[in-house]
Amino acid sequence: MNNEQNNSETKLHSFKEYNALKTYLYLWFCPRTFIPLMKCVHTAMRKFFMLQFSVKLKIRKIPVVHVDNELDKTVPFKPERISTYLDFIHSLARPLGFCLTRFNRKERAKIAADVLTELRNCYEIAYHIYSFSMSTTDRPKYFKDRHFRLIHALDPHLMCVPSLHVSIMIMAWVFYREVFHTPTFNDEEKEFYTNQIFGSAKAITETVLYVKQHSVNCIPAAIYMMTIMLKDRFTLNDAIYFIDNLFKESTDIPQQDKERIHSHIHITFEKFLLENCSEEDWTVPVKRWLTTYKAS
Repeated sequence: MNNEQNNSETKLHSFKEYNALKTYLYLWFCPRTFIPLMKCVHTAMRKFFMLQFSVKLKIRKIPVVHVDNELDKTVPFKPERISTYLDFIHSLARPLGFCLTRFNRKERAKIAADVLTELRNCYEIAYHIYSFSMSTTDRPKYFKDRHFRLIHALDPHLMCVPSLHVSIMIMAWVFYREVFHTPTFNDEEKEFYTNQIFGSAKAITETVLYVKQHSVNCIPAAIYMMTIMLKDRFTLNDAIYFIDNLFKESTDIPQQDKERIHSHIHITFEKFLLENCSEEDWTVPVKRWLTTYKAS
């Protein structure tokens, strides 16, 4: 689609219009994406799921740190938000499904392969922390909803710092922002679709606290990790913007508590950044924090 056609009549779409299952089928059957897909699945299984269960079943010994913070109590438990929490992979797939309709065969195959590589990198880089020290939080013993029953049954809850939910959604925001800022999209579309993916990233990050799957301490570590993985693509200004917008529209958290949460995330994130200036290994600040932290 050329720019003239694109600018003549713009129809803006919600990503929710696109079926994630169709995107998964495309990734499975497209020759260009099959190998990246298999590599991504293999990495996630070996360096996230299997690693976690090996510690849960006491096959492997890795320290486990409780990373709860008193600020976690300022975010109310909202079990009705669990569907948003569980939707984070679909939130990565639906924008891709949209992109598949806007690019030619070669371009869309490259975009799909690239996002799989980015997703795999999130698991790869987080593994450097998880294999050193695992982390957990106190979750409510809530079993009224089948989704929570499933989570408690299948999720050992040992990989909180850094939060992969947050990391992956930041990656999605940055990745698709770059896609939407190509000539395929006009200015109105660039802003609309970039804001839409940012909204998803923000909502899912907030939800990890609402459903008590993470602590406020899990967020700055994830943001810091993404400044390393994405380098100049995810800037300090991006990180500040992301933090400052968390819970911005929430009416169930007092403004004073929002400011305390923002301040804590900013301070912890900046602490990681400053300590990294004197380290050759980006993981050292987070490992040091995990080694010395005492839950409050």
